[in-house]
Amino acid sequence: MLNRIENLLALYDERQIDRRQLIAALVVAASAPLTASQTQKGASDPPQNPVFRGRIVNHVTMRVNDLEESRAFYQELLGATVLLDGTTAPRAPWYDLRIGESFVSVSKGMPDIDHFAVGVDPWMGADRALETVQKRFPRSEPRLNQNPLSKAAEIRSVMLKDPNGNSVQIGSTRYQL
Repeated sequence: MLNRIENLLALYDERQIDRRQLIAALVVAASAPLTASQTQKGASDPPQNPVFRGRIVNHVTMRVNDLEESRAFYQELLGATVLLDGTTAPRAPWYDLRIGESFVSVSKGMPDIDHFAVGVDPWMGADRALETVQKRFPRSEPRLNQNPLSKAAEIRSVMLKDPNGNSVQIGSTRYQL
């Protein structure tokens, strides 16, 4: 429990989360029961040498049946705003819907989760990140990714597959924002 609180305070001190997020996370941490594996020494300690330090789920990209219905749903439910409008894309129209410091991307297609993106800090840049992933996880099929429609400073990232074939995107905490 103390380790959870220390980690949350560090995120707050580093301005990775705001005061409201800190309070909400503390309430959740205090009310969550420990699992058997977490009560063992070191089970909740972070790895000593991870490739990247994930700081935020930057976005989730979903395919949906009805693009406009989904846009309206997330706007009404969460107060989302249209960050990028890709509805004129010929192959698969989409919206990036900003929600606070992240976004949800919805695109026309058979409903499923296309991928999730994690913002890392510090971000070494897409080229170096790709090189690092290729060395450490060569079977993950890493490749560069770029959204040419975005006007954000950070539009390049790395796409890869986890051991189960799920698509993961690694980028700056400010990717597309």
